[in-house]
Amino acid sequence: MIISSPEITLKDGEVIVSANIKFNKPALYKPENAWFAFPESYLPYISGRADAFAASFLPLAMAVKEDLHIEGPLSPRLACGLQEYQLALNFWYPKQLALVDIQAATLTVLPPEQAGQSCVSLFSGGVDSSYTLMTHLPDRQPNPDFQVRYALFVKGFDIPLQNRADYTASLKIFSEQLRPLGVEVIPCRTNLHYFSSGLLNWGIAHGGTIISTGLVLDKLIRYFLVPSSYALVSLTHWGSSPMIDHWLSTETLQALHDGTPIARVDKVTAISTWHPAQQFLRVCVDDSQRYGVNNCSKCEKCLRTMIVLEICGTLKSFKTFQQPFGLWDIIRWVPPYDSLVWFPQMLQCARVRGKTEYIFPIWFANLRGKLWNWLRKMIPKPLFNYLKKRNFPYQKDLFNPANMDGNL
Repeated sequence: MIISSPEITLKDGEVIVSANIKFNKPALYKPENAWFAFPESYLPYISGRADAFAASFLPLAMAVKEDLHIEGPLSPRLACGLQEYQLALNFWYPKQLALVDIQAATLTVLPPEQAGQSCVSLFSGGVDSSYTLMTHLPDRQPNPDFQVRYALFVKGFDIPLQNRADYTASLKIFSEQLRPLGVEVIPCRTNLHYFSSGLLNWGIAHGGTIISTGLVLDKLIRYFLVPSSYALVSLTHWGSSPMIDHWLSTETLQALHDGTPIARVDKVTAISTWHPAQQFLRVCVDDSQRYGVNNCSKCEKCLRTMIVLEICGTLKSFKTFQQPFGLWDIIRWVPPYDSLVWFPQMLQCARVRGKTEYIFPIWFANLRGKLWNWLRKMIPKPLFNYLKKRNFPYQKDLFNPANMDGNL
């Protein structure tokens, strides 16, 4: 795989940073160019180095078993970190990710006088990113170096590029709620997810990709906060992890995995009384039912979040969930494979708050979840894969490049 030297262009009010991606294997049916797009006003904050593309495409190069050749200038610290990063990924996923040779044409450091000085957080409006943002505002974070001034909201990660209205609606609400707090929302578009789709599970690929969006703005960012997905009590192999994210730092930009010591239920509890989150909390994973910050209130992720908010007594204050919600809604929740983590945390939350009426519904839902997951494991793997491909064909994948609008 060859990553060409990045180019910076201006088009329709945006600054676009792009690089040609050339695979050795033919017929992968991927775009010719990978790109990031920001409002034109962010042009002074972009150096145009190859750091972002190298961090994003290394896992994919490992998945397709192609050496990675980087033609643009690369950070020496990142070049060293990429070696450690791929060793960890290969150790976690030996059957999926092979070790590859990483070659960089030029190793150079971004001059210190050009380096960014701001603390920026990746932001999606979900529980993890809301908690990270809330805890790094001036009233909660005394160290000015780690006070968030910008929230980076990316289109192309969980919101497909073709879903313009969905992204625009979320961006409007986020900006309205965060502006009074002194936080500027940075809109970003990228087609990186379309490269990994069909070749590498997004749960693995997303780690380097989300950090890459920060690396593009290397003249703005000093500390880039990556909200944690898992707490210390439930750490697992995942594309974004406190064990590996720091290896994607450069001499001038530090990637920091944030919030790992805090369990997800505790994060929900912490933001349950935060007024901005009550206006924009966005957790839904059902693309067909979600719009903007309005959650479907029926998918597994919506239900588990609503249960904790209901126990906290603040669910009715959250404008993004459908009402009413009661004990029967908890009973119909079917926890996924990680219910062993959520189950005790929810019970503890209910007990601490004296909400004992929620204990039996949560226990019953957990039992249903265990039964469902046990039945799923009983399905022979070849049959399970066949059913998965039949019911969720790649042709209908929202991140299949064939589904992209040509004008994007």
